[in-house]
Amino acid sequence: MKCTAVTILVLGSIALVAGAAPRTKPMELQEVLRVASAIDQLLEKDLKARKLQPLPIVPEDVFVRRAYLNIVGRIPTAMEASRFLDDKTPDKRTRLIEQLVSSPGYDSSAFNYFADLLRLQTTHEQYGLGWHVWLRNSLAADKPWNRIVHEMLSAEGHASKNPAVGYYLRDRGMLLDNVSNTVQVFLGHQIGCAQCHDHPFDKWTQMEYYELAAFSGGIAYRSEEARKAITKVAEHSKKNHPRMTRALKNKDKSERVKSQRTFYRRINGDMRYLLRYFSRNEIAESTRQELKLPDDYQYDDADPGEAIEPATLFGARVGEVKPEERRRVFADWVTSTENPYFTKVIANRLWRRTFGHGLVDPVDDWNSKLVGSHPEVLAYIEKVMMKVNYRTSDFERILYHTRLFQRQVSPEEATPGTDYYFVGPQLRRMSAEELYDSFTVLAFGNTDDNINTSLEYKWENYQSDIHGLLNLSGNKLLEAGRAAKEMEEQRRIYQRKNREIQTAMNKARGAGNSREFERLRQRQQALRREGKSKQQEMGMSVVMNRGSGGGARAAINMRASEHPSPFKPTHVVRQFGGSDRNTPEAAHTDATVPQALTLLNGQVAASTENRKSKVFEALAEITNPEQRLEYLFLAFYASRPSEAEKKDLLPLAEDRDDIFTLARAMLTSKRYLFVQ
Repeated sequence: MKCTAVTILVLGSIALVAGAAPRTKPMELQEVLRVASAIDQLLEKDLKARKLQPLPIVPEDVFVRRAYLNIVGRIPTAMEASRFLDDKTPDKRTRLIEQLVSSPGYDSSAFNYFADLLRLQTTHEQYGLGWHVWLRNSLAADKPWNRIVHEMLSAEGHASKNPAVGYYLRDRGMLLDNVSNTVQVFLGHQIGCAQCHDHPFDKWTQMEYYELAAFSGGIAYRSEEARKAITKVAEHSKKNHPRMTRALKNKDKSERVKSQRTFYRRINGDMRYLLRYFSRNEIAESTRQELKLPDDYQYDDADPGEAIEPATLFGARVGEVKPEERRRVFADWVTSTENPYFTKVIANRLWRRTFGHGLVDPVDDWNSKLVGSHPEVLAYIEKVMMKVNYRTSDFERILYHTRLFQRQVSPEEATPGTDYYFVGPQLRRMSAEELYDSFTVLAFGNTDDNINTSLEYKWENYQSDIHGLLNLSGNKLLEAGRAAKEMEEQRRIYQRKNREIQTAMNKARGAGNSREFERLRQRQQALRREGKSKQQEMGMSVVMNRGSGGGARAAINMRASEHPSPFKPTHVVRQFGGSDRNTPEAAHTDATVPQALTLLNGQVAASTENRKSKVFEALAEITNPEQRLEYLFLAFYASRPSEAEKKDLLPLAEDRDDIFTLARAMLTSKRYLFVQ
């Protein structure tokens, strides 16, 4: 391998922050079952007081499909469903839940949820990939939620060393918006209106908004790492130009300052392209920087443009915070067990993720008057979240072991924003990711272990490259800077030539000159190969933004969580309501006409009929019509056909073409699309 000034890989010498830590020890099953039973007792006591009856427990086929979709985010394979249905042991539901919660499938489903909540964008510059890998590994290691949040809210430094800075870099230059999202996501309050004026529908004032935002008022999107590199180059240059140093001493102060500025301007020019992305991927804490009120501030409690001291909205009051400790104090306050909302908000969010509706709904618009549909249950699960030390997998594991999780779905749809009394879970359509992952099951079987290692590999390479770059000598840094400048000049030449060729190709296509078009196309391909070859020769991987998530594509047999996010608007995940990651929890399950067309004619759905798909292979091997029909029901519905269904559908199972028509009908049926 050819090593250059920029691509030195210091393998083994860098501690990769994004690397996965060992999973923490889960709560003992006996204790899980005890806590789950306590939740049921509180809930059923409340229902009885309201003269409501809990719904019956679902049969085995409904349970196994619900368990797979809710816990690991996909339907079971035909074999997995059959194995469960044929199991005659009395504790098989308990064992299935335990198996699924500790599986890679659970990690995949949990990542989809939290990435949507946090608006994570893998391909958003260099930091996005690191934040993706860091969050995925943190969840897989069962890192406590309060620790994840604290690390993000207090993060600083370069993304290559501390990927948690992605939380702030996601909203670079939009501090006030970031504060609004932080309070909405972690504390369940929508205070955004108070950014511009006192809240018209709540108690929050604009002053209170700015006081809270002042905790982050020292955030500076500048790179200390780049500054240190430039200083290293400057020291090298001074050392190797002693005459210049002596000449500076003989000048008066004003001339000396002017000469030094010129000197550093020249160095910055040499290093500009080498360090061009550093400030965009690093957070520094500026102790002298303060948040000030806007120029149009209209209230009597302060003057426009006045500097604001940080203060909390509720809970423990915080005052006289040292500038360098502002965000650490803020993170402490948000994640404190004394904060009146942090614990109950995440507990309520996960309750809704499990049962389809929050005990308090909406989950992100709390106020002091809200008590929720079952106040005692809410108070208890808040204590449960603390008891499990904010390990979200253990908390959800408890919810899965409740009787409520095994009850029939309610025949009545809960109205968003209103109280719902939990006689049973809510009926819901599969999420976009669950649909995609279930299509993958039908086409390829269980792919939970198929991990997109290119994401982590690409990030680790980027970390190593950055580490190597920052540890170069002043002379080597200067060489790398000049090489980067040359590479930028080459890039501009390439872009100009490529535009010229593309314009000529468009003219040739318009004139119907296919021979000239093909000649130009080959010339364009040769130009691209030449450009890539020069990049590799010069070794400018860091300069060319290699750390971004772009290009780290997942294979077709990988789950949605293995793809860079968000998906493109034309992708099946987005068509079925997958999040664009612009607002917290932007995913939806609203029905559209394009969804129906995608199910009928879309490439992903059609892959279930591909000759290489698991469904096709199985149906091709099974010759008995009754066994064919049973396989289809197991594959799509995780159940076996009833006698009535056999009577109606067995004639279709006898014909090879008809059986695929039936499979397509099952794929588009409500029974398939909804989680009962």
